[in-house]
Amino acid sequence: MKKLSTRKSPEIDYQLELGEFSDVAGRLESSNQKLIDEQFSEDIAWLVEGTNLLYRIASYYVWLADAPHIASLNQANNVLFSACHKNLVAFHSALKLTRVGLYGPARAILRHVLESLVIAKFSSVSHNPQVMERWKEGEVVYFGNAILKKILRPDPEPFRDFWNLMSDYSHATIYSQQIVLNVQNDPEQVPLNLVFMRILMDCQYHALVSHFITPSMHYVAKRYAKAGTDVPPLKSRMNTILQESRATLLPWPRQIIRCYRSTWTLQA
Repeated sequence: MKKLSTRKSPEIDYQLELGEFSDVAGRLESSNQKLIDEQFSEDIAWLVEGTNLLYRIASYYVWLADAPHIASLNQANNVLFSACHKNLVAFHSALKLTRVGLYGPARAILRHVLESLVIAKFSSVSHNPQVMERWKEGEVVYFGNAILKKILRPDPEPFRDFWNLMSDYSHATIYSQQIVLNVQNDPEQVPLNLVFMRILMDCQYHALVSHFITPSMHYVAKRYAKAGTDVPPLKSRMNTILQESRATLLPWPRQIIRCYRSTWTLQA
């Protein structure tokens, strides 16, 4: 994982002669974005193009999401579509924040992405409607007890470790938010966020093409929406991006992706 320069740089240090907080923060954000875009151009390109491809692929099928009279839908269609749709906005927001150096606030968003993807796949493969019903009613779904403890295979510990890490960042702990605004003064944080987003984008693609888009939806879209000719090149390009991304990840991020993409066995 690449790191930013560790050169000591200007920071929010309460010297009023440097201007109001918004002026200081704005200058730091501008310099952050220039530096981040230069040093992490490949990661950013993967995430931007990958998000665009998720949107383009989904566009061939979402018109069927409310048409059970035309195509057979996944039992968790609503949960899956909610995750796939809202997470596009979340990826866009988290990347914008990270590119200007606001990696701390971005992590609260990414925790929601993680939870929504795991809940969506759980609902897709579960024969117990309780979680999905709680979700539909807007009630709290207890991620640890109601979801992770019910996964027999694969070992849910990678999900639990990732979730605990994201919880530390998003709850009011010593690890939450951020102290410095100049990314050169804490150079490991931005590349860490980019890894988080690459993991989650990989998982979202699986949720989209393997769970939200059913064989019936694909058949109808292939016949009436040119999905048969237009979608395969999009999937091919997305697979190339994900393969390139995975090749540069360490074992732990790759393990999370493998666990998410694998076949799940749940407690009865």
